Parts: sequence; C-alpha cells; structure tokens
Amino acid sequence: MTGEQSNAISNPNRPTLPPLEEREWKHVLWNVSDSGVLSITLDRPQRLNALNYRLLRELHQLIEHAHETPEIRVVTIRGQGTRAFCSGDDLNGMEPEPGVDNSRTVHHQILNAIRDLPKPVVALIHGFALGHGFELACACDLRLGSDNIEIGDHRVLRAIGPNGGSTWYLPRIVGHGRALELLMTGRHLNSQEAFDWGWLNHTWAMDEFEERAAEYVETLAQLPTIAAGVFKSAMEYSVAHGYRDSLAYELEVTLRNLGTYDANEGRVSFHEKRDGVYKGR
Repeated sequence: MTGEQSNAISNPNRPTLPPLEEREWKHVLWNVSDSGVLSITLDRPQRLNALNYRLLRELHQLIEHAHETPEIRVVTIRGQGTRAFCSGDDLNGMEPEPGVDNSRTVHHQILNAIRDLPKPVVALIHGFALGHGFELACACDLRLGSDNIEIGDHRVLRAIGPNGGSTWYLPRIVGHGRALELLMTGRHLNSQEAFDWGWLNHTWAMDEFEERAAEYVETLAQLPTIAAGVFKSAMEYSVAHGYRDSLAYELEVTLRNLGTYDANEGRVSFHEKRDGVYKGR
C-alpha cells in the first residue's frame, strides 16, 4: 500500500489522486532521486518563476506527497534557470479560481505544509527571491545560495502589508532588529549580506554552486530522517511554548523515535565503532 492510498483510507474526505506520474503538471518540474531527494523546480522562467495559484497548488501536492512517502527523505525547491528563485506573485497572471483561491486557502496552505513536513526542506537559490518568493524561501528549513542572489520584500514601498508569514519567519532567522529593517524599508540583500545575516546557511560561487549544493543535500539524505524530523518538530514547538513545555515535548517526540530502524542502527553502529547506515525509517 502506498502512502497516498493509506492516507486516503485514514482521511476518507480527501479525494483520491492518481500517482504523480499520471497528473498534469503545468508550472512545476519534479524528480525523485535514488537516495530519496524530491527535487522541485518552479517552472515559469519567462515570468522569473513568479507564483500563480496553479503553481502553488501543484507545489502543495508535491509537499503532501513527500509527507506521505517514507522513501522521500529530503525536499529541495528551486527556480528554473539562474535569473530567479522566485520573483514573487505574478500580479498579472495569478489565474485564481473565483471564490476558491486567496492567500488563506492557497499561499498559507503551502507554507504550513512545508513547516509541518517532518523532513528537511532546502531552498536552492539563484537570482531573485522577492515578495512571496522570499517568504517561500523563508519557510524552508535551510537556504543555499549562489553569489548572484538578491533577496527581500519591498512591498512596503507600494504600501502593501504582509500576508505570507515574513513577520514570523524573518525575526527567527535574522533577529528582530534586522527583520524590522528589511520589512519596514524594503531593503534587499545580496548573497554575502544574506550569509552574514544568517539568512543563507551557505553561499557558493555560481560555477561551483550545483556541485556543492548537491553534496550538501546528499548528506542530508543520508541522515536518519525521522530523527531529523524530531528536531524540526521540537524547534517548531518551542517557538510558541515555554521552556518546561518544550522540554516535555522534546522527550515526547524523542520517545516516538526510539523504536525506529534508524534509532536501532544508531545504537548498533555506535557500539561497533562505525558510521551509521540509515534508511529513513
């Protein structure tokens, strides 16, 4: 039984979808590697990979698939080409379904799905990451950038307020004061500034980015995936809870991990004085 079939049984109100290979994909490309990396590419290069509702719904389907599929151990999100990760919402081409599509029902759903996914989600960033594209990168767990990036949210300069989580994500990534500076002034950062501020986890020159980023992602794919998800879940919980509650939650999720194959492999490999060989289960 596949993850999607079991999910459909546990949630009978959710429509059963065909396998990924049989669905129509208009604005994203995807691939799953032998090591369990789901690579997602926003595929609207003529619009600098700007978001519309169809793209966001397709992205949400893929994140849900990753949640339901134990064999997927890491998710990466990038934009097609090197000019832009994502330039934000396509204000001239959102193509909403009337009465259905809005920030709450679409943008927020994909951002929540990324935060709820108990696996690493990595943004691979070239060029522009602006507006909602910046927020999408902020929602990811880790951000790797080439040296041609320009990131930020300049909507304040058009008297537009926030609606995609930047006021929550950004101070937790770069600190309160720096987050306020970026959001209230509309300032953009280049690659070195984004790295110095802690927004980028790593940055590399364009000519070495693909190789170095692939090595980094492959290292993540070899981790004990459930244990990595425990750390993500515990950190997410701690944001809204005090020390004692967070301490109790750490123990709760850690105990869930104890019976996994990888937890046993971790113990055995330690006693055998070798590196663990993990399977993500």
